[in-house]
Amino acid sequence: LAGENFEQTPLRRTFKSKVLARYPENVEWNPFDQDAVGMLCMPKGLAFKTQADSREPQFHSFIITREDGSRTFGFSLTFFEEVTSKQICSAMQTLYHMHNAEYDVLHTPPTNDKDSCSSTGDYSGTSVSKLQRFNSYDISRDTLYVSKCICLITPMSFMTACKKVLEQLHQAVTSPQPPPLPLESYIYNILYEVPLPPAGRSLKFSGVYGPIICQRPSTSELPLFDFPVKEVFELLGVENVVQLFTCALLEFQILLYSQ
Repeated sequence: LAGENFEQTPLRRTFKSKVLARYPENVEWNPFDQDAVGMLCMPKGLAFKTQADSREPQFHSFIITREDGSRTFGFSLTFFEEVTSKQICSAMQTLYHMHNAEYDVLHTPPTNDKDSCSSTGDYSGTSVSKLQRFNSYDISRDTLYVSKCICLITPMSFMTACKKVLEQLHQAVTSPQPPPLPLESYIYNILYEVPLPPAGRSLKFSGVYGPIICQRPSTSELPLFDFPVKEVFELLGVENVVQLFTCALLEFQILLYSQ
């Protein structure tokens, strides 16, 4: 368990994640920090779901800043895969049995008078309905899924290109029709054969299923900021964006707080 909130049902708890594989093993200019990358790829920890939950892939980005001020940029796509291990499915079922038993003990009133007895009868029904509402897990009925993440770590923030690369790689894994070439060839191509675009130029290269374009500003332009402004308005709303812009023009200190 990543947290100690045992009141949550097992499917709502988070578990510790770990790095399964990486390629290349290491590069001179960017030593691999397994703990930092693992935490930033899955900041909420490992998650389990059933077929009743939404399992759409989620994309997010992060920055690793080192002591010397240098930065590397990470882009990760989190998706869900079916759990094939019977041992893990049985462990999840056991966690639910333990949770249900503990829930009944903690929420069953004392039976020292008639009123308490009648309330116990009423409460047991409420207890069951609450557990059902929290989406319990039955190994004989439900399919268990677990989160997994693929990530690209780059020296520059080519967010749009990296997102498309990861989405196409994920599509290749989940598609019933395999891509023309092995996945390893596409990954090798991105890492070793696609060059960094020159300053002020654009670069177009082939992904798994379609072309991908990345642009690099010239030395006379603003630094690369490859994020859609539309998302800022969707997240904050027009009034808050205008207020932030006003504060920036007036040189106020701005603090953004997010869950």
